Amino acid sequence: MFKNIVLICIAVIPIIFLLKYTFDKDKIEKEPLLLLLRLFVSGMFASVIVLIVSLSLEMLIDDGNKFYNSFVKVGLVEEICKWISIYVITWKHKEFNYKFDAIVYCIFVSLGFALVENIGYSFHYGIGTALLRSIISVPGHAFFAIYMGYYLGRAKLSYSKKNLKSGNWFIVYSVLIPTLLHGIYNYCLISQNDGIYIIFIMFIISLYILSFKTINISSKLDIAFDNK
Repeated sequence: MFKNIVLICIAVIPIIFLLKYTFDKDKIEKEPLLLLLRLFVSGMFASVIVLIVSLSLEMLIDDGNKFYNSFVKVGLVEEICKWISIYVITWKHKEFNYKFDAIVYCIFVSLGFALVENIGYSFHYGIGTALLRSIISVPGHAFFAIYMGYYLGRAKLSYSKKNLKSGNWFIVYSVLIPTLLHGIYNYCLISQNDGIYIIFIMFIISLYILSFKTINISSKLDIAFDNK
């Protein structure tokens, strides 16, 4: 019983920290808690959809290729499912009226996803895995979400200015960039190559630095747009 409580705490605490950090960074106009809860729960449901899609792909396609596993089966499928949840709930929502809002929305969905995934892995593999995921995997989901939100916010801003071409490209980037980052992350993990593991450590450190820098700058330079 005590071990289970410890596992749950290790799985949940980094998610709570990142949620609060993100909420605090939304300086100009806080998002409604009910909307954020909807996004978080939708991220949890997205993890179930991803599992179903992944199992379906396993039956249809030979998944022995590490590149395919990393960038398509995991990276693309997971980020697309998160993106759809965010778009359906927020794109036409009246509260989506600042560029930084998109980063908040994406992080809340991604951390809802990470909660289900993290608890599953922690109970299956134990405390060691739970601790490792708390400093790598959970922040990883948040970091991918930062870039999804960054470009989704720019897309909304471009559309509000009637710049459809730029808006369309930013929509593409909002899926492509987190998918690439997620794919690199997974490819390094399953590579079973010492040289790539070194690259992975450098990649994680760089992701920490650049992601926190991006969210801090985006928070300071937040801008409103016409939501009509």
